[in-house]
Amino acid sequence: MCGVLDNMSDNRYNRVTIVCGHYGSGKTTFSINYSIYIRKFASKDIYIADLDVVNPYFRSREHSKYLEDKNIKVIGSYLPQSGSDIPAVSAEVYSIFNRKDIIGIVDMGGNSTGSLSFATFRENVDVNETDVFFIMNAGRNENSTFELALGHLLDIEATLGLKITAIINNTHLMDYTSLEDIEKGEKIASELSKEKNIPIKFTCVNSKFYNKNSKMHSQYDLFLIDYDIKSIGNII
Repeated sequence: MCGVLDNMSDNRYNRVTIVCGHYGSGKTTFSINYSIYIRKFASKDIYIADLDVVNPYFRSREHSKYLEDKNIKVIGSYLPQSGSDIPAVSAEVYSIFNRKDIIGIVDMGGNSTGSLSFATFRENVDVNETDVFFIMNAGRNENSTFELALGHLLDIEATLGLKITAIINNTHLMDYTSLEDIEKGEKIASELSKEKNIPIKFTCVNSKFYNKNSKMHSQYDLFLIDYDIKSIGNII
């Protein structure tokens, strides 16, 4: 049994983390919570870039005030000078890859389609300082089997032009999550890990769920989700 992740001794972060996965897998919730987690240990500036120009509803930039209060800068996917909320990729995203004095998290759009916007920045990526996390929620029909999850992983790798470096099990059914759901996610994640020889970074668990199930067993370190974006009208 692994424990709750409460320090960086065994889970060191890279300077840049790209967060990808299927629509509704929890990329934005994870990205926000991961940036807050890193903030506890890092003195460098932290930027979180919202590259979701496909789905206009669940985006990191909607939480910019909360993040800025924690000294985390949000680069949004819209054109502020347009007078309307037109999705577009900001050139400021280049700073995440080019500035070595900051830590950057890139919140991608869902599926391989949502990863298309990344092509502009691909040549600026230093793979030696970049993690690519595949967020998997087996509670979603599209990730509910090993075969489906593997298909999405391969499509995203092909579109990004980068290899996934770690798998994150983020299986949940929001308020209806059970221990069996999380175990199902760990089983599929384990199969993906073996098939692709990619490590599983951790299993995500909502902190309220964990407080009610603190004796739960997991094969992997638990990453607690403290900031639940559904609380202001979005999904986790």
